[in-house]
Amino acid sequence: MKRLLAKSTATPDRPEGEATLLGHTALVLSAARRLLEHRGRASLLAAGLDPALEPRLRRIVLLAAALHDLGKCSEHFQSMLRRQRDAPQLVRHEALSLWLCWPGQPLSAWLLRDVSELDLCLALVCVAAHHRKFQTEAFAPDGTGAGLSLELRVQHEDFARTLGRIAEELALSAPPLFTAPIVLRATRKEHPRDPLQSWQDDFERTVPAGSVDARLLAVCKALVLAADVAGSALPRSGEKQDWVDRQLTAPHPAEALHAVVERRLAGRTPRPFQEEVAHSAAPLTLVRAGCGSGKTAAAYLWAARQHPGRPLWLTYPTMGTATEGFRHYIHGADVDARLQHSRAEVDFDIFGLRDGAAPGTGSRDQDRLDALRSWGVDAMSCTADTVLGLVQSQRQGLYAWPALCAACVVFDEVHAYDDRLFGCLLRFLEALPGIPALLMTASLPATRLAALRGVCARVHGRSLAEVEGSEDLETLPRYQRLDVAEPWSLVAECLRDHGKVLWVSNTVERCMRTAEAGTSHGARALLYHSRFRYEDRVHRHGDVIGAFATEGRAAFASTTQVAEMSLDLSADLLVTDLAPIPALIQRLGRLNRRSTPERPVPVRPFVVLPFDGPPYAAPDLRDARAWLERLGTGPLSQRDLVNAWVTPGMADAPRRQSSTWLDGRFDTWPAPCRDGSPSLTVLLEEDVRAVLDGAVSAHQVTLPMNLPPESFKWREWPRAGRLPYPIPPANALDYDGLRGARWRKP
Repeated sequence: MKRLLAKSTATPDRPEGEATLLGHTALVLSAARRLLEHRGRASLLAAGLDPALEPRLRRIVLLAAALHDLGKCSEHFQSMLRRQRDAPQLVRHEALSLWLCWPGQPLSAWLLRDVSELDLCLALVCVAAHHRKFQTEAFAPDGTGAGLSLELRVQHEDFARTLGRIAEELALSAPPLFTAPIVLRATRKEHPRDPLQSWQDDFERTVPAGSVDARLLAVCKALVLAADVAGSALPRSGEKQDWVDRQLTAPHPAEALHAVVERRLAGRTPRPFQEEVAHSAAPLTLVRAGCGSGKTAAAYLWAARQHPGRPLWLTYPTMGTATEGFRHYIHGADVDARLQHSRAEVDFDIFGLRDGAAPGTGSRDQDRLDALRSWGVDAMSCTADTVLGLVQSQRQGLYAWPALCAACVVFDEVHAYDDRLFGCLLRFLEALPGIPALLMTASLPATRLAALRGVCARVHGRSLAEVEGSEDLETLPRYQRLDVAEPWSLVAECLRDHGKVLWVSNTVERCMRTAEAGTSHGARALLYHSRFRYEDRVHRHGDVIGAFATEGRAAFASTTQVAEMSLDLSADLLVTDLAPIPALIQRLGRLNRRSTPERPVPVRPFVVLPFDGPPYAAPDLRDARAWLERLGTGPLSQRDLVNAWVTPGMADAPRRQSSTWLDGRFDTWPAPCRDGSPSLTVLLEEDVRAVLDGAVSAHQVTLPMNLPPESFKWREWPRAGRLPYPIPPANALDYDGLRGARWRKP
């Protein structure tokens, strides 16, 4: 073995410099220095830490960047890179790096001459965290063929040269010289994992959760991971090391955001409530205003006036709303902007958003670099998970840290967050008081409002800044509930008058049955729900938007909950299943949406159909029935909807969500941001070849489904290549690009 590798290469005996252990270590150290230069102080301020900690931050991050891959001297890792080993590694390389350097271990005496034991341990926990698999996947499970021993080739010339470079870069004393490999063995009596538990216990006694050192550790973890990603992705993308400098020193002129607002307002002056939002200098501001009131334009004004020079991150509850926010506000504007979510590439192609930019190559390094391009943008449109995933050690949130720590952030539609996601929002606001945040919602339960007020008082020592929507908009009569059992005559009448009908069902099956019933009543329904291949779903979205935007032509859309946020349309009649109060308020936001005090439109009717059962809990539906009774059958404004929402006792107080990033300390692993629901994403047989050939991306054609009946034995379905998606047999599922998918009856 002539060279010690850090990255795979086609020529392992004559590798490119950046593929070697020495070369990669040097690149990551360089990226870490640049990150610290441009974002060290901002990182501390974002986390509410004393800027006087900057020398310690620098010392810990640079030490972690230097040591992070030393464990790659493992014979198992080197054999794996050379494709000489199919079995898993007995111990992952980042755990071996920690093992080599922890106090009392082979390299610790050298390191402790110049570094305190606490800072060395903090750095080593960052080392172990940089792949977010520690300790959950640090060691191969028994019986997986990993073997019972491995050699650490510390005697190799490349290892010695790497230690020498580290000593030179960090001004350390001369490193030790090894003359033989170190052998780790797993026996019945002892295993390489055994000492880690006592190390963890000692470390977590020294660094308790919530302490300054624990908060500093979280910041260091994010910076080390970002440095490793930059050091890995840049060389293989053809970018130079000064790319990091260019991204992190890019100016963010307030004029660009002002131009976005001016284009959106089209010559109109901002409403008084928009001006009030723009003038809020509070660290945390809550805006409560109805759908279509101009909250997003107010958010851009807020960023431009209160936080010039900071990038603006706008987060949305869904990929669809993130794409819509990008399309309607910043696509085509004179602002450096990005759309970021897992299917953004597909949306670029379908909506023509690319502006000539080349699509990603799909390689891992290119995908990483693509994520890192967020570091220099003026405005980012993304899902809430992209930002809040930080508190659960999710990849995109950690990648975004160098941008986020110097940004201002908008969280839109926060009423749509499930309990877990709202808990993550509370942890984000609590842990990162130096990041200015604007929260926007049409309505909010009293318990959640109280939780936000509590965070603001506890963290900032002041009251939450709260801005209400424009009085004339909020009190404008828009809706009227009709208490009828059979809505089809109303549907027919509305369509005869060339009106627009939106029918929202709580399940896909009910949505499909509504469309079939519509056909029997002579109304051709456009179907829009979640069980489409993604590219078909985007087209169905466009069909509904286009039909409702066409003046003088009737339109009838049968949809599910996907209509609650991502559909920017205005219906003349809304028919909806009973749903929890926040969902009903959102659905009503699609009815008579364009009416304004300057050009009022008569109230439009809505009908709420009886419903019980999944996906909603019985108490939520019971509260919704009581709310409807309080609303009555007279004309209603958006303010009326909120005022009738008597929330005390209706819901439990939001729980403070635990955070793997902030609370894990010695351990680091990704955790979910949202409450899960049983589902299965599949790949249709007819799409397999195109995906494997690279003609389409899997994101374009994968199909989200509910779990099929157990009699289908779906756990045994095949998968294509290394793709994770099961392929259902043709006789298990019916799919139509206009109607969507449903399981066949067994």
